[in-house]
Amino acid sequence: MNVLTEIVAVILAGLSFLLAGIGAAAGRRYGDTRLTLVAAGLAVIGGIGVLSVLHELSPLYGGPFAIDPIPLSLLVIAVGLLYLAFVRGGARQPPP
Repeated sequence: MNVLTEIVAVILAGLSFLLAGIGAAAGRRYGDTRLTLVAAGLAVIGGIGVLSVLHELSPLYGGPFAIDPIPLSLLVIAVGLLYLAFVRGGARQPPP
């Protein structure tokens, strides 16, 4: 049981599901299907994180989802970049 892998897997699952909820709410509010599709992709990544946590807790669960810390960290970085895209505003309009 690798503690670092467990921590990163929990961060991946939590952040992915949080952003999936934000994306789904924004897609519903603004009627933009692109946000809904991004939210669905984040939910899938969150599911991978949950299965990775289950595998770390007990090898009987999620056997094929044994992810090494480095690929798992890259997934967390990718989700973090998506978080920045959600938080950061769109293109700025030049002053008239």
